[in-house]
Amino acid sequence: MGSCKFSNELNRLRKSSSDSIDNVEKFDRFKKYIHVKRTAEEDLKSILREVNNLRKKTLVLLCGSAGDGKSHLLSYLKNSDEDKLIDDYVIYNDATESSAPSKTAIETLSELLVAFKDSNLESHGRNVILAINLGVLSNFIESEYGDEFSQLRSYVEENYILTSQVNNNEFDAASHFQHVSFSDYHMFSLTENGVHAGYIEDLLDKVFSNNEENIFYQSYKNDCSNCPLAQKCPVKMNYEFMINEKHQKYIAELLVETIIQDKVILTTREILNFIYDILVSQNFSFRKFQRLLVDDAAYLKEFLRQITPTLIYDSADVTPLMNMLKKYDPLLNRSEKADELAISYYVSSDISNDIKNIFESISYEGIICDPAMLNKLNEDKILKSNAFNLIIRIQAINENVIGNEIYRKYLSDLFFYNAGKLKKIGNIYNMVEKATKQWCGCDEDNNICLDDNYQEFMLYEKVDFKPFLIHLPDPTKTEELQRFIPFIVATFGDLSSDRISLDIDYSLYELLYKLNHGYIQTAEDRNNHADFISFVNRILQTGTLTETISIVWKQGKKAQISKSVFGYKFKVVK
Repeated sequence: MGSCKFSNELNRLRKSSSDSIDNVEKFDRFKKYIHVKRTAEEDLKSILREVNNLRKKTLVLLCGSAGDGKSHLLSYLKNSDEDKLIDDYVIYNDATESSAPSKTAIETLSELLVAFKDSNLESHGRNVILAINLGVLSNFIESEYGDEFSQLRSYVEENYILTSQVNNNEFDAASHFQHVSFSDYHMFSLTENGVHAGYIEDLLDKVFSNNEENIFYQSYKNDCSNCPLAQKCPVKMNYEFMINEKHQKYIAELLVETIIQDKVILTTREILNFIYDILVSQNFSFRKFQRLLVDDAAYLKEFLRQITPTLIYDSADVTPLMNMLKKYDPLLNRSEKADELAISYYVSSDISNDIKNIFESISYEGIICDPAMLNKLNEDKILKSNAFNLIIRIQAINENVIGNEIYRKYLSDLFFYNAGKLKKIGNIYNMVEKATKQWCGCDEDNNICLDDNYQEFMLYEKVDFKPFLIHLPDPTKTEELQRFIPFIVATFGDLSSDRISLDIDYSLYELLYKLNHGYIQTAEDRNNHADFISFVNRILQTGTLTETISIVWKQGKKAQISKSVFGYKFKVVK
C-alpha cells in the first residue's frame, strides 16, 4: 500500500479540485451534501414564491461580488431544491461575460435584458434571474444603455442596492424588478455578546459529522481502519482532533476574526480549502511517514510539524489566508502568566506531566504521551520547544481564546449600531471626540489644538461635536442580526449644515480606543488612517476659528482673540 485513500478523499475540499466548479446545469451528490442553507437562500425563495404567484413578468437580480455563492445557490435551486421554484425562469448566471468577442459585457447585458427595457416592460415574457456583480450592475445602469432601462435604474437607486447600507429586499408587488443582495449577508451573525459563526460551523459539521452521507467520515472510518499507518498518521489524528465541536467553534470564530479585522472576503470554497490545509500538510507523504517510523526522533519532529494546531499558524505561503492567520497565533499573546509558564517549562528536566496535562484525551495523546516519545521530548531541545508551542496553542483552542478586549468591544458596538440601539451608541461618539482631542492635542479647557508649528505658542479652538443620529439604522428588538453593514458610521452635524461622517472599521476602532487611553499616534498611524485625518480636518473646520481662537504660550500664558460686531478683541485669560 503506497498511498493514503483518506487524504485523497479530503482532496475534494481543495480549490483545485474539480468539485469546486459550480455549474447551473450540474449539481452532483457531493455538492448537494456540502450545501449549507443561508438566510439569503430563504429570502430568495420567499421572493420567488411571490413572483410565481403574481404571474407578472419579473427580473430577479441576484447581486453581490465574485465568489460569494450566487452560482452555487442557482445550481442548487435548479437541480436539488424540492420546491422547483426556478424551473420556468430564464437564468443568466454570469453577467460579466460577453456573448461574442466583438461585444462588451455591457452590450451583451442590454441584449439579454431587452424584455425589461422601459418600452417592453408591459409586454408578455418569461421571468428572468440574473446573477450579477455589483460593479457590473453599476456600470450597466450608468452606461449609454442606461436611459433605455430607466425604470431598472430607478429600482436600483430607490432600494440602495449599490450603497453600503443594508437595503430593503422585501417583495414589491407593484414592480417588475425584485432582488436579493448577497452583500448584505455574512458568514456570521452579530449579537451583543459577540459573533455567531453559524454558517462556517455548519460547513465544518458537514466535513466532520458522523453520518452516512458524509463521504469524509465514511472514508475516515473505512479506509483508515485498513491502513497500516493509521496509528501513526497525522492526517487521521487531525481529523479526529477536528471532530471535537469545541475545536470547530474555535476555527469558525478565528476565521470570523480575520474577516472582521483584515476585511477579508472569504468564499465557501476558500473555507473548504482552508479545512483541507489544516488537515493535510503540504509536505504530507504516505511513503515518507512509513520510512520515518524506524527513527522516533525524526518521526516525532515531522509529526509535530504536521498536526492541526501547528498547521493553522505555521503554514507559510500556502494561501493568503494562512499567512494572515499568523498574527493571531496564541504564541504572540505575551503576559506575565505566559512568561512564568515558559520559564517553568524550559528549566524543567522532565516535562512529561506538562505534556500529559495538555494532550490527555485528545487525538494526539497516543503518540506524544508514549513513554519513548516523552523521553525524546525531554532530550531534544528543538522537540521540547515545538511541544511548548503546541501546549500554548492547544490551550487557546480548548479555552476558545479569540480576540482581545478591543475586538470584543468592537463587536458589541457594531451590534448596537446596526441594531439602532440609541442609548448604547453614545460610547462611540464619545470615543471619536476624545480620540480627536488626543490626536490633535487639547488645552485644560478642552479646546483642540489647531496649530503647534510655532516655536513659542500654540493655537486652539473650541469644537462642538454634535451627534447626528437621524442616519442610524432602524431600531430592532432582534437579538441576533443576520443582515448588517460590517462597520460603524459616526456622523456629526445638524440638519442646517453639512454632515461629517466617519466610517469606523476594526482597524480604526482599535486606533480610536488606544487614543482614548493615552496613546500617541505614530507616522505609521498617519499613513494608515488617512480617513481619520480627513475627518479631523473637516471637523476642525466646524470650530470657532472664525469667532474665537485661544493662544497658549509655552510659559503657560493664555489669551483669546474674539470677533464681535465692533471688530476683534484681545483678552489675556491667564
